Amino acid sequence: MFRRLLAEKNWCMRPGDRTDRRREAHVIEADDGMLIGSFTRLTKVRTKEFRLLLEAEASRPSPLDLRPVVRQLEQKERRHRQRAERKRTVKELIWAPPASLSALDRQRLYKQGRREADAIRKRLPSIGLLRYPEQFSEGFRIYLKDWKQDIQAARSVLNARHPLERRYGPDSPLDIQSACIVRMMKEGWSRLKQAYLAVERARQELDELEARKILFSRKRRLSQAEEQYRQALAQLAEILRYLVQFILYHLGLSSQKPDPIQCPVPIEREVTLQDYLEERRELLQTLLDEKARRLWIKDRCREAEHKRARMIAEWYAERVPQCEQAHQTIARLERLHRLSWSLPEDVRMGIRDLKRQGQLQMALRELDRFYERDALVSLPSDQLPQIMPLRKRTSPTPSLSP
Repeated sequence: MFRRLLAEKNWCMRPGDRTDRRREAHVIEADDGMLIGSFTRLTKVRTKEFRLLLEAEASRPSPLDLRPVVRQLEQKERRHRQRAERKRTVKELIWAPPASLSALDRQRLYKQGRREADAIRKRLPSIGLLRYPEQFSEGFRIYLKDWKQDIQAARSVLNARHPLERRYGPDSPLDIQSACIVRMMKEGWSRLKQAYLAVERARQELDELEARKILFSRKRRLSQAEEQYRQALAQLAEILRYLVQFILYHLGLSSQKPDPIQCPVPIEREVTLQDYLEERRELLQTLLDEKARRLWIKDRCREAEHKRARMIAEWYAERVPQCEQAHQTIARLERLHRLSWSLPEDVRMGIRDLKRQGQLQMALRELDRFYERDALVSLPSDQLPQIMPLRKRTSPTPSLSP
């Protein structure tokens, strides 16, 4: 814009004539050579900033500069020549005799053929969909049905979970587990406390009756008070029994499902429940106190968690051979379902005929036989003799001293 302004006034800007420290200064003069003044003095621009402006202007390409276009065309031409060279190399490998190719050339030719085959396979329409088996022959439908059943059975073995995992789900903190137990047994705690208070009242009435000296029909009232006290004790023991059995069964520490509470308690069970209550006096006092009850439940939750983890680990350890067998079965079935193009033509056609006939097991044996034979052939010659001594050492012969 500044240069256009100078051109409109028929002025120009050129380097100055001074040779001292201000030799890089520029001056503005008219068309007839009359000096107008110094650029930096007229525009109030520092010399250093003016020098940076000149360098930026010199580095900026001209609108008519075709060098970037030429550079892009040269790069495009170079890539075109390299592509043509690669195609020519591959074409020479295709028409060359196989015996004259090196291992690296054969590998390159194989990869190129695989890429072209994959590209052609993507463009080809699908022959059939497994979602519509009615379009296949009867034998192939039988093969598909047996194949699906076998692979589902193998995957069910791999996806199996321990019953404790399905019942309790993922591990949760002990505070959450204990809070859930307390919330589930909220009504049970209130009934336990009410039964304990009923026992205390019955005991107090019995003590008051025994303390009286003169009372008509004292013996009959004492027997009634003793009966009420005994029934209250049995009811307290029954509620305590149900609470403990429910907690242990819910946490997995016991396999016995708790029997429902029976109130009033049958007479034949009163003696058993009284013995049960005597054995668990300390536990009763613990469950009646809220803080001690939470600590006791948290200890039971920790014990149940350790027990479940140990049982689940042992269960998975016992199932390792089954899981390995299931993995091998899935690998064999997937390898049979999608035959590799590296298989010989006769082997692939024979397996395809067996699949069309519905012979799943025969097709699997044929494929396994080929891979086992291929594995034996691929062993190095120095490893083949070592197999026999290993088999001989497995026989029950006494060990020899050195």
